Amino acid sequence: MYSYTDSTAQVYANRDGVQAPVGYQPIATSANVCTTDSGNHVLHATGGPFLGWGGGLGVAMQHFAVDKNLCFDSRGQYLPASARPAFCQPDAADLPVRYAALNLSDWDGVAVWARRGPDSQPLLRVLVGNKYTDDDISYLTYVQDPNQPRYCERVRECACVNGKACSWWNGSDASASFTPGDYCGDPMADPPPGTPSGNGVQSTNSCDRTHCNDVYPAYPNNGGDPQFKGRPCTPYAFRSGFESSYCFDPATDPPPAESDQQCGDFWTFPLHLTTEWQLFLVPFTTMFQQGWAKRWPFFDTTSVSVVRLTWDAGWVDYWIDNLRFYRVRR
Repeated sequence: MYSYTDSTAQVYANRDGVQAPVGYQPIATSANVCTTDSGNHVLHATGGPFLGWGGGLGVAMQHFAVDKNLCFDSRGQYLPASARPAFCQPDAADLPVRYAALNLSDWDGVAVWARRGPDSQPLLRVLVGNKYTDDDISYLTYVQDPNQPRYCERVRECACVNGKACSWWNGSDASASFTPGDYCGDPMADPPPGTPSGNGVQSTNSCDRTHCNDVYPAYPNNGGDPQFKGRPCTPYAFRSGFESSYCFDPATDPPPAESDQQCGDFWTFPLHLTTEWQLFLVPFTTMFQQGWAKRWPFFDTTSVSVVRLTWDAGWVDYWIDNLRFYRVRR
């Protein structure tokens, strides 16, 4: 699994005295869900007060299709239909969908055991994304062929979203080494770029062309995101009237996609945790989009690409175990 936050809060140490990192492999804490458990570990997500949109934990289905060699062999070849499980995509599916999504139409929903600490907010959301909403599949489609139609569109904002000025840092302003570039912050007042905060996230963010050249976090080893790398940071106003700056070249690129075409609005359902462990069963039929990005008329479970647990602004102290897809025995 991976974890991510809005970078507005320090993540404090869990009961093992270790700070949970942002990135892949969140720390597993020794804990028992049931009295019959022995040597069990759970995910313990703590932190706050988050002041932006919060944070989340997630896992991409690519790890099962590719990394576990369930749909692809060790050479990266798609397995023949007779040798792969039924939840792999059919041969007719696009390569990015075969690579990053599973067919979960035979499953009924998401199951998870969870509780909260006494000072935590109770709300925890379950989200499920598919090819019509997933940024990763849009990215893979663009890498394969920039001219191929995509199920949804990504945009990259390059203005400072933390209210700070975008300034050039050349390296001499900082006490720690970092890559020179444009960052959001005041060299005289803010920690230098590259200085990790308590949750392992850089305390200042890149902006302008430096941010356009940043890698795509899910696939960081390609030397930059080809959809935005080398683009200028260009002011743009959406039809809603919202205005900021985005990575695109007006001379060669289409304008940033309007919100009703953008990726990211996964199907979701809220959980209200108590201080006692509970098993939550969330049927796919109860999940809906929130409505802030591209909408789809139905929840297509034949191309599920990611499952996430997310939270809003505030303090969190979540204990999570046995996140899985379930189906009712018939």
